[in-house]
Amino acid sequence: MQNLIVMRFSLLLICTFCFVSSHANMNDYLFDGKNVPVVQPLSNCYIIAPNSDPIAIPVNRANEFDASAIEADTAFGVELVWADVDAGKGTGLGGDGCIAALDTSGSGSSGYIIVYPGRREGNAVVAVTVGAGADRIKWSWHIWVTNYNPGDNPKVYTNTNGVTYTFMDRNLGAVHSGGSNLRWGTPESLGLHYQWGRKDPFPASANATSDTEKTVYTAGGATTINANKTDNGGGGVSIATAIRNPSVFYYCYTYSYVDWCSVTTDGDIRWGNNPYVKSLYDPCPFGWRVPDQNAWVGHTTDNFAYTDTPAGRYHEQTGWYPASGLRGNNDGSLHYVATFNYYWSATPSGSYGGGYLYFDSRSVYLTGHATSRTYGYSVRCVAE
Repeated sequence: MQNLIVMRFSLLLICTFCFVSSHANMNDYLFDGKNVPVVQPLSNCYIIAPNSDPIAIPVNRANEFDASAIEADTAFGVELVWADVDAGKGTGLGGDGCIAALDTSGSGSSGYIIVYPGRREGNAVVAVTVGAGADRIKWSWHIWVTNYNPGDNPKVYTNTNGVTYTFMDRNLGAVHSGGSNLRWGTPESLGLHYQWGRKDPFPASANATSDTEKTVYTAGGATTINANKTDNGGGGVSIATAIRNPSVFYYCYTYSYVDWCSVTTDGDIRWGNNPYVKSLYDPCPFGWRVPDQNAWVGHTTDNFAYTDTPAGRYHEQTGWYPASGLRGNNDGSLHYVATFNYYWSATPSGSYGGGYLYFDSRSVYLTGHATSRTYGYSVRCVAE
């Protein structure tokens, strides 16, 4: 009888939303009685609570970059690029992970990929695919599976220039913010790392106290970002190449002032620019953006207090910032975890640089400081 009920529910769900493909652990998910997927606005990152209703992501986001990426009659698929939670048996898909299952709905550029959250908090990257070759990925999205709602505890700060910003209370991708829940210093509080002007996230440390790579999981097994990083040859790669390879960190084996990307004409507006508006490559969720460098004006060693255990700094208005280190511009590896941190801003500097907030145990640097866009730094989103 129970199996019959599940079958009837499955048929109802399939007919209601016209699913055209199926992936792992769907039946396990359907026992939880989830509703029809909720259609999402265009963005590169979606916040979704564990064990909640599935979401439908419009695939035509890919056409904002390449108008012919997904035509009206193009058959498309969906792929788990990586998840940072083991769903069981060393794979990334399953009800005990952060992504329970993936599906597709509709056809062509009017279609959707469907994401079913698992029972645990975590981060994942999912992609829409066409065909099966090296160029199959047409766009990808960061799925931030967390009970966090940015509207519940916004951090409102008016800088010393008189401009007010509303910050998230945690790094982009962090499951825990610290504060009253005493989760400072855990890997879940670090968030993710990003190269300047790029939408794709990369995991931070596995333990928050060392430069240990975090294991990530595909639908077929376990790996690390170290397995995918590559030298960009000094001249950078195209944005199209980066879009097709969202798990590849493009470093440059030199300490020169360089960009991961070969684009220079519009390079400065990849994360917006003056005026600062949300761009096509912005990694923050809908309604949020990468801040301009002026957002932290007024943060000093006097009001941005350093904490030794765990390592980081705390500001009364903008919250706690963990020292999650960085990914090196010359090797793509983790460095300086629990020592210091950089936070990207959307403010460009020259042809190859990006502005940032930096701190260590003795100092805080802000306006007027910039570095190579090839580095992987943290992001703290502000409201649009």
